Amino acid sequence: MFNQGLSLDQAPPISVPFRFFLSAPLFGVLISLVFFFSPFDEISNQYSHLAIGVIHLFTLGILSMIIFGAMQQMMPVLAGAILKKPRLFANIVHPSLVLGTLSMSFSFIFEIKILLHIGVLFLTISFLTFFIFSIKLLFKVEFLTSTVKAMRLFSLAGFITLILGLYLAIAHISSNIGEQHYVFVNMHILFALFGFALLIIMGVSFQVIPMFYVALDFPKFVQNKIPLILFFLLLLSSLIFYFKVDFLVLKLLFVSLIMTFSFYALKSLNHRRRPVFDVTLWYWKFSLSALGLSMIIWLFNIFESNYILAIVFAFGFLYSLLQGMAYKIIPFLSWFHLNSKGYFKLPTIREFIEERYIKLHFFFHILSLVFFVAAYFVNSFIYMASFLFLVSNIIFFINILTAIRKYSKIANTDPMDLSSFK
Repeated sequence: MFNQGLSLDQAPPISVPFRFFLSAPLFGVLISLVFFFSPFDEISNQYSHLAIGVIHLFTLGILSMIIFGAMQQMMPVLAGAILKKPRLFANIVHPSLVLGTLSMSFSFIFEIKILLHIGVLFLTISFLTFFIFSIKLLFKVEFLTSTVKAMRLFSLAGFITLILGLYLAIAHISSNIGEQHYVFVNMHILFALFGFALLIIMGVSFQVIPMFYVALDFPKFVQNKIPLILFFLLLLSSLIFYFKVDFLVLKLLFVSLIMTFSFYALKSLNHRRRPVFDVTLWYWKFSLSALGLSMIIWLFNIFESNYILAIVFAFGFLYSLLQGMAYKIIPFLSWFHLNSKGYFKLPTIREFIEERYIKLHFFFHILSLVFFVAAYFVNSFIYMASFLFLVSNIIFFINILTAIRKYSKIANTDPMDLSSFK
């Protein structure tokens, strides 16, 4: 995954990405509580204030949180784009993201308008800080790999998502919901999910899957063309929505591109050069399968409500993949930082988080998804789904915390002192 010759000077302090990773499952706990105590008819209606609040607890509190944390590690090591003051950067982006997410989400859940003002302020600080520096650094990179190119497109799509989100938030604040409001809502959703989320997942996959899993490289067309075409389709979709042209052809193109990526990603994982068992493969394979399933649901409008589509895409695809990625990144960073500080007697990467607990987390995560989907048919299942999702996120939090504690215990000793391993 990482460039040769990487030094500790290039990587940010380990506290930078860790604070983001550790925060994400706490928002998962909040989401489970909202699901548990809310009427199903209301929370499954994508246009209700309650649903809007929950959606942003996920997209900001989990999706953006993990992406922002990972990007601060990946920009220097995958792209050579180095933040000069990573601690200051994280100290601005992280608390602003936490406060902004809580304020904005709760403003919709509890219908307290003043919280939306506060949320917009903090989220603007967080996202503008992140994207201004990301765009500036990434567009200075001279050695352009497919991952760097996808990162550039991700940063532009993320900035556009922010602008669209600000427009919608201001419309809610001023109670000025115009005729074109839902045009901008659809644009905001597409850029957030297919631009901000999917583009960075594609870019990172091009490097992570072959390197971490000793797997096949993606075809050059997939690496170099699909992210670019996807970004172009996002721009084109804005015009399609604005002028109210039939979206079907564009929808077919989106689905074809995304299914192509999913197919080659699964093919790469299924044809590894060194087929050693790795529990994180469960997360990746399930995630990519859920991506394909969500595209079929979206293309054929299988259900009247978008509830199942949202569950399969958000929790099935995005959250599963982010969890699997976190279980790779966190142990590696723990080992890498300790090794760079001169600790030679270290646990293996796999020993920072025990495999059985990662498996346990996967079991609860999948079971929660089964009940979330089942709740569409039998609404009372939402209580079991919420409980299982709560347990899943608590396990996720404990697993991350375990790795951090192991790192801290070793880091607080002398590199030549081997007593902590007895």
